Amino acid sequence: MNRGDGWRLGALGWVALVLAAPHLWAAPRTDVVVLRNGDHLTGEVQQLERGYLRLKTDDIGTLEIEWDKVRSVTASAPFDVDDLQGNLYMGALAPGAHVGKLTIVTADGEREVDLLSLVRMRRLNKSLWKRLDGAIDLGASYTSASSLFKLDFAGNISTERPGFEVRADANATLSSQTGVDDTQRSSFSLSYERRFEGRWVALARGEVERNRELGFDLRGSAAGGGGRYLVQDRNDKLMAAVGISTNREVPIEGETTTNVEALAALTYDRFAYDFPKVDISVTLVGFASLNHGGRYRVEADAGLKRELVKDFYATLRGYESYDSRPATEGVPRNDYGATFALGWTF
Repeated sequence: MNRGDGWRLGALGWVALVLAAPHLWAAPRTDVVVLRNGDHLTGEVQQLERGYLRLKTDDIGTLEIEWDKVRSVTASAPFDVDDLQGNLYMGALAPGAHVGKLTIVTADGEREVDLLSLVRMRRLNKSLWKRLDGAIDLGASYTSASSLFKLDFAGNISTERPGFEVRADANATLSSQTGVDDTQRSSFSLSYERRFEGRWVALARGEVERNRELGFDLRGSAAGGGGRYLVQDRNDKLMAAVGISTNREVPIEGETTTNVEALAALTYDRFAYDFPKVDISVTLVGFASLNHGGRYRVEADAGLKRELVKDFYATLRGYESYDSRPATEGVPRNDYGATFALGWTF
């Protein structure tokens, strides 16, 4: 063998090693899920959310298994676990001593719980990228008779760690029509939710928004408060919350003002996991000014998502914003609308 042949063989060896590296370096997926029909599935348990257990396998991809079809779960990685009663656990998972039970191996010992009492689980030893969940919606329409073009965008991304969630939301509605001023409604928010025993939560939120229909170019706000999940199961979530909000408002006309408001919020989410998956969400928030007597605002948002194929869906959303005393005199007190869009979840 000459030197040239040696170099060629060496290069081929490195290529083979690089191609095989993902399989050589990947950690084996050894979690085991046993179904009620006796089937055993091996992979990596990712999470339990909205009645589905997500299991990543080497051979058949990622599976979503209805939770009431599961008999037992074995996973050595730590998990963040919530149950119907609002109890919080952290530990590895093992089969219970009796049918219908699950053992959570915590730092303080073992806790046996009813399998069907669990409403969510999140694997903790994942990278930040793998902990991200999100969705993007996009819709557009054009009417030739009136030369009206409308573009709607909405997106969110969130990540969870033990006991808390951080989420970013952005949405925008842009309208353009010949001979008419363009309109724009847009917002970006960053929110934090901390969970406690008994389904209690602490909340914080920062938001920047613009709505010329209601008379302001910019409104920046910061809010904090607390609430409780009145209902939290595999299909439904209902939360009530109260708090205080401070905002700085730049009107289209007039002077910039600072407002301090008391707020009350109600959010509801329902999820049906039989195909096609359907997600219904409703949010209602009321604000009452503490330093400008008589002014109050209401923000309402409702959405319906229906799965088309895996990870892709159609969404119908309606919104309403009401301000009893808009930032700019003479503008309408309310702004409402409905949008249809196609979306993708990740």
